[in-house]
Amino acid sequence: MIGAIIVLYHPKENLLSRLLNSLENQVNRIYIIDNTTINAINNYNTHFDSHKIFYKSLGKNHGIAKAQNEGINLALADGCEHVLLLDQDSYLSSDMVSELVNTEKKLKESGKKVAAIGPLFIDEKNGLAASAIRHSFMHVKKISANTNTTHPIEADYIISSGSLINATTLKEIGLMMEELFIDWVDIEWGLRAKNKGYSCFINPSTIMNHSIGDETVSVAGKSINLHNTIRNYYIVRNATYLLRKKHMGWNWRSTTLLKIPQYIVFYSLHDPKKLRSLYVLTKAFLHGLIGKTGPIPS
Repeated sequence: MIGAIIVLYHPKENLLSRLLNSLENQVNRIYIIDNTTINAINNYNTHFDSHKIFYKSLGKNHGIAKAQNEGINLALADGCEHVLLLDQDSYLSSDMVSELVNTEKKLKESGKKVAAIGPLFIDEKNGLAASAIRHSFMHVKKISANTNTTHPIEADYIISSGSLINATTLKEIGLMMEELFIDWVDIEWGLRAKNKGYSCFINPSTIMNHSIGDETVSVAGKSINLHNTIRNYYIVRNATYLLRKKHMGWNWRSTTLLKIPQYIVFYSLHDPKKLRSLYVLTKAFLHGLIGKTGPIPS
């Protein structure tokens, strides 16, 4: 039995409907965990199988990690053998889930310890396919996916939306790190899994559309996603905070240590309120150093 977990935060109704339409016939249960202060959906269980959808409001924004864990615990309590993590603005291709399950089975039969397997996701803003990420000391290797092959690509971690995770694996690796609130949650979990001898995989023949960032800019021929100042705070703070975690590994920590100053400068330069951004991101860095986590201080 497969339980899909969708985390909501001020969702766009048309995108959520699109996701549910693409998902409903591919899983056994759908757990909608709402981080919005007020009920963000309007009687979706009247449009879909009411026995399949479970909705839970958290009353306020507790962060994506907390919401994912709420959904995971509900799915495990209901006896789901797999969970599928999803963002509200994702869109599944037909048969995506069954293809991921079959690929996971083949990987395990070949002796691989699979942490999570996900589709190749396409950024709807620019049409670009994501690369598989592998870290070495002070260097990040991006492996382009060949959609003409069915051979899975091993990565240090994969994006959470679209990730299929076995229940037994979750019990061995643990749940998401809630103190991060948002950002680096999937990366932390993937590297924690790697530290325990597991691997994450991308199935390049399985496609999922997804939206990343508020906008993109082109720098030296590379498309870079931009976010708002609050989101950038979490990116800088959590990256700094995770430097102290041994399970993140020296490869990730060495490259991230170099990137943090770049994040602060780059995001501030591309913010309409540059000085305010520089102040917020400097504070984020200091908060990460002293271990201050959770939601951004008001």
